[in-house]
Amino acid sequence: MLLSTPLKGRWKLLNKIGQGGFGEIFCVYDLETQQKAAVKMERIDRNKRALRLEIAVLRKIQESRFSTKFIYCGRNQVYNYLVMELLGTNLSTLRKKQPQQRFSLATTLKLGVQMISAIEDVHEVGYLHRDVKASNFALRIPRNMKPKNGYSPGYCCIIDFGLARKYITSEGQLRPPRDEVGFRGTARYASINSHEGTELSRRDDLWSLFYLFIEFLEGSLPWERLKEKEEIAKVKKQYTNVGMCKDLPEEFTTFYKHIESLEYADKPNYKYLRRLLTDIYLRYGFDENTKYDWEKIKENTHPNKSNPKNQKMSFDSTAALTGTTNDLSRSKKKSLIGGFSKEFQKEELEKINEMFFPKKNNEKLKNNQKTNPNQKNIKIEETNKNKNGPPVDLIDPESEINEFEKMMKMINGENKSDTSSSLNIDDDRGCCIIL
Repeated sequence: MLLSTPLKGRWKLLNKIGQGGFGEIFCVYDLETQQKAAVKMERIDRNKRALRLEIAVLRKIQESRFSTKFIYCGRNQVYNYLVMELLGTNLSTLRKKQPQQRFSLATTLKLGVQMISAIEDVHEVGYLHRDVKASNFALRIPRNMKPKNGYSPGYCCIIDFGLARKYITSEGQLRPPRDEVGFRGTARYASINSHEGTELSRRDDLWSLFYLFIEFLEGSLPWERLKEKEEIAKVKKQYTNVGMCKDLPEEFTTFYKHIESLEYADKPNYKYLRRLLTDIYLRYGFDENTKYDWEKIKENTHPNKSNPKNQKMSFDSTAALTGTTNDLSRSKKKSLIGGFSKEFQKEELEKINEMFFPKKNNEKLKNNQKTNPNQKNIKIEETNKNKNGPPVDLIDPESEINEFEKMMKMINGENKSDTSSSLNIDDDRGCCIIL
C-alpha cells in the first residue's frame, strides 16, 4: 500500500519497514524538514484499534530520553496514522546478527540499564507496557541524537504500546486487580502471572525484561522451541533462580529474587536494579569507552584503510573486550577483536565521547534548569513490600536530572572541583557511564 499523495501534503511514503496485527509501518520523507520519519498506519475499519492508545502513551512519555519523538497524528478516509521519529535497528535483529546470536556481558549490561529506565518512565506516567521484548526496543539513529533537557538522549528507545494498560485511576490511585483477565504479551517473554490469567502489574514488565537478559547472554531461552502457551508456562514454572542464573554473576540472582518478592501493588526499586547491573559492569573493568558488540564488529569489517600496516591484532584483557572469559575459544575471540593504530583508536574514542557526553551550552542548560513553581509532582500512594533490596524512595525527577548533569560534568572533566553533589558516586556513577 503506497499512497499516491503525501499524508497531509507533507509526508511522502517511501517503503514498508514493518507489519503486524496492529497495521503497517512505513518510512516516510518529510517534505517540510527534508528528513526521514516513520509512520504507523491502522485501518479505520479494524475491529480492534490500538493506535489511539499508542498515541496516548507516546505523548505522555515525551520527556523520557528513552522515547521516540512524537511528530503528528491524524486520519484520512482509510487510515488512522501516527508520525514519529525514525529509529534504527531493533535489539532482536541485532542479537541475531551476533556470533552465536548472543550479546556479550558488557553490551547486555549497557542495554539493561537503559531498558530498566525506559520501563520505569512508562510506569511513572501510569501505564504498563505488557509486551516487553527485544523487538520493542530500537536504537536511536546517531544523527538524530541531539541534547535534550541538558543531557544526551538514551541510545535505545522503547516502542509499541499497542498492549499498554493504565494501572492507576485519574486520581492517581492504584486500580484494583480484576478477578479474571486474558493472556497479554508474547508467550516467550510473558510472566507466569500472564499465563495464569492474573492481573498484571509493574513487576510483570520486569519479569519479561529478566527473561530478555537471559536470552541476550545465552542466545536462547529454555522454552525457545515451544509454541503453545501452556507448554511454555509449564517449563517456566520448573525453573528457579538457580536454574535461570546458573553461571551468571550473582547479581542476576539478586535481580530475580527482588522481582519475585513483589506483590501486585508494589513499586519495583528501579534504582536498586540498575545498581545491580552497574556493580557487575564496574567489577569487570568496563567503562564509558567500552563499545557495543555491533560497534566492534563494524570496526572489524571496516579496518583502518589509511594505514594497512597498523591492522595487526592487539589485545587487552580478553574478559573486558568480549564480555566473558569462557564462552568462546581463543581463536574465535581473536576473530571478534580487531587491532587498530593508537591514532585511529583515539579518533574513535573522541567520536563515542562526543556522542554520549556532548559539551553543553551553558545558556541553554541554565534555561532548562529553571523550574516552574506551579508545577506539582503527582505521587502515587502504594505499598512497598520489597523483601530483597533497600526500601523504595520517591525520587524527584528534577533532582535526578540535576544530579545526572553534575555527574556528566565530572566524567567530562568540565567541573572537577564540584564535589558538593549529594550523589553517591559508588551508587550512580556506573549508570552515567553506561548511558
